[in-house]
Amino acid sequence: MAKVVDYLLDQLSRLGVEHVFGVPGDYAFPINDAITARADMRWIGCSNELNAAYAADGYARIRGIAALNTTYGVGELSAMNGVAGAYAEHLPVIHLVGLPKRAVLDEKRLVHHTLGNGQTTAFYDAAGHVVCARTILDGQNCVQELERVLATLHRERRPIYIGIPFDAAHDDVVMPDGDIPLPEEQSGKQAAIVAQRIMVELERSESPCVLPGILTARFGCREAMRRFLSRSGLPHATMFMDKAVVDEQAEGFVGMYGGHLVQEDVAEFVEQADLVLTLGAEMTDFNTGLFTQKLNPERIISVMEHEVRFGNSAFYAVELADVIEALADLADTVSCSAGPGYLGTELPPRQADEEDDGVIRTHTFYAAIRDHLRAGDIVVSETGTVAMGMGFVRLPAGVDYEEQSLWGSIGWATPAAFGMAIAAPHRRIILLTGEGSHQLTVQALGEFARFDCHPLILVLNNEGYLIERLLCDDGERYYNDIASWDYTALARGFGGKDWQCERISTPKALRQALDAVRPGQGTYLEVAAPRYDAPTMAEALAEKQ
Repeated sequence: MAKVVDYLLDQLSRLGVEHVFGVPGDYAFPINDAITARADMRWIGCSNELNAAYAADGYARIRGIAALNTTYGVGELSAMNGVAGAYAEHLPVIHLVGLPKRAVLDEKRLVHHTLGNGQTTAFYDAAGHVVCARTILDGQNCVQELERVLATLHRERRPIYIGIPFDAAHDDVVMPDGDIPLPEEQSGKQAAIVAQRIMVELERSESPCVLPGILTARFGCREAMRRFLSRSGLPHATMFMDKAVVDEQAEGFVGMYGGHLVQEDVAEFVEQADLVLTLGAEMTDFNTGLFTQKLNPERIISVMEHEVRFGNSAFYAVELADVIEALADLADTVSCSAGPGYLGTELPPRQADEEDDGVIRTHTFYAAIRDHLRAGDIVVSETGTVAMGMGFVRLPAGVDYEEQSLWGSIGWATPAAFGMAIAAPHRRIILLTGEGSHQLTVQALGEFARFDCHPLILVLNNEGYLIERLLCDDGERYYNDIASWDYTALARGFGGKDWQCERISTPKALRQALDAVRPGQGTYLEVAAPRYDAPTMAEALAEKQ
């Protein structure tokens, strides 16, 4: 008979989980041991649980699902910030938590990693706010409960919590009599009807515009969305959180729409449309330019995870992926005039470096990155000014891009990039981070080296928390200062003995260092930048404060 922990891992393997990120702990030993005993799954040990959760977040962005394993109490709480970010960003992360024995939980014994007050389920209760489903498994409930929580994970594309008491891990799994009833799928027929109505509205429109969103990637329908845009020829823009969900070199791509915070030409085009079709796009603060957008709700058709809104009316129980697949099939039926082409701001060409003053400024830094990118690259931008700079760089075709604008947890990018490197070992990972963010989670450099990953890492050093300097009333307040590190020594210190490491301070040296990047070798570049030199979006945010 199957044991609980083995049955659980069998289900994860069936879903495509090949790696489990985590930190071992005594309550989690049965799970740790079962993972390392498998030939189809690899344990990816991380320096701490927060980094492991961020790595799982990154892995899920590439593979569509990820697994994280921590011990009870201290481990799961350390990971919770990363799990919350995965919840906010719609990433299916399965959090496996090793719990004390059942008698300890039931009798509220005062064991290590508890609060000392008998509340042995306090952490399970806390997790309920940052997961879409949770359960504690044993042999009796294993099959039914796994079906329930995994079905919820599939529907919501958010994390789930699975606790396994130490002495339940090797319970025999009791198989239920008969088949487990699965929820009926009602979305398909409804989606076809809704898609036809959307196409009718598009055909009536004289100046339509589409705003594709990141949820098309999270819910597995990005390619169908791109097919819809290509076949229909509809002009489209993306918002900040949704960058690179479309091919930014496509003829219909207009640019980045950020309300009236930046890119006025793009805002004017989007807001003059007599019909705006949003596909999995969320109206967050950064997406709307701090809510400066001026879209008429009556002119919006909004396709979201489980509903479609036509102005003030709505269709429910209809799935995003089903609607977009139906739209892609109908795309040829709409006739639309060509859009205006790209309206965004273009960065200067390479020759502009010769006219600079020898200092690496925003425009030269991001222009150098843009010119270095190649199809197949995965670019990971840290929260803060780096993401605000890259957000308005028009990416070459075939480049994927990831950032965390909604949860916005400082330090996310370094371990998330490691998770992406594990998920896509044959693709190049380019990590762009500020030195302040980098200091929070720098231990992930050790994981890059340990697991033989070869990223290109650029650490933009402007002597402190630049975004905080811009947003507060006095940027020189000393809480915006950070420790001064020898960054170029970090990679080797964390195990990257053969990495190329260099400190860069001029545009010419930056270009030369990027040209010298070699496949199969980790590259770590510290880029010195002026203390207050910032992207346009960051400056605009500061003015709004």
